[in-house]
Amino acid sequence: MNAPQTAIPNTFMDFIDPGAIDAVVFDIGGVFAIRHHEPIRAGMGRAGFVLPEDPARYHEAHHHGVSALSAGLGTTAAVEGDVTFWMPFERAYFTHLGVAEVDLDSAISAMATEVYAKSKQPVWSGLLAHNITAFHRIANAGFPVAIVSNNDGTAEEQMMTWGVCQVGDGPFPSVAIVVDSARLGIAKPDPAIFTPALQALGTEAARTLYVGDTVHADVHGARAAGMPVVQLDPYNLHASFDHARLPDVAALSDLLLATERFRGREVNGRA
Repeated sequence: MNAPQTAIPNTFMDFIDPGAIDAVVFDIGGVFAIRHHEPIRAGMGRAGFVLPEDPARYHEAHHHGVSALSAGLGTTAAVEGDVTFWMPFERAYFTHLGVAEVDLDSAISAMATEVYAKSKQPVWSGLLAHNITAFHRIANAGFPVAIVSNNDGTAEEQMMTWGVCQVGDGPFPSVAIVVDSARLGIAKPDPAIFTPALQALGTEAARTLYVGDTVHADVHGARAAGMPVVQLDPYNLHASFDHARLPDVAALSDLLLATERFRGREVNGRA
């Protein structure tokens, strides 16, 4: 999926000095991939729902779901393992895809029984190619990078399969570490999940940027760890929040690589 044709205010410089960033840690979901429209459309079709064909609608739906989660933070505890926590996300997601209010509960049920339970294609495989390309640009310029994700134990495999990165030598940019919540036993927003990444990078929390797409896990978690954080908010759905936002990783790469330390160091291929 290519970059959405949107424009949001660049609030990064209001909160963060790019020249004070020594390393960058990236989330996975919402940054490098979202749920793929094809298995969702096929599975929901088996349940009698006709969803849009346009992949861009699913990208929009993802971020409207994230926005719905953010709106409920004052009343709902951020416990990702609790399925009820995700209900605002799913309701906003399917509403944006054209499902009527009266059918939302049935749609959410069908997502579990017809999509996740029966799809042969991984659901979380809608790659955000523009963000992956921009990540490669940052890494290939020599910026120290790492991955921290609330995941299912397959984060390292995902990064290799999707052509994003690997730990150590390989065909893709190298990262210091891939931290997977299922393997570590700690999940965002618990700030302890960032400790292995900071140790592997050898950088101070205050000079290590985190890049994510959610407020409850990414912004709150990184801030609790003492890290600056930027939310990817391509549709300007979090304008009322007081943290740095950018539309995509390309906007971040432009800011970081314009700093004095990295100006002119961008290369083709691996740094």
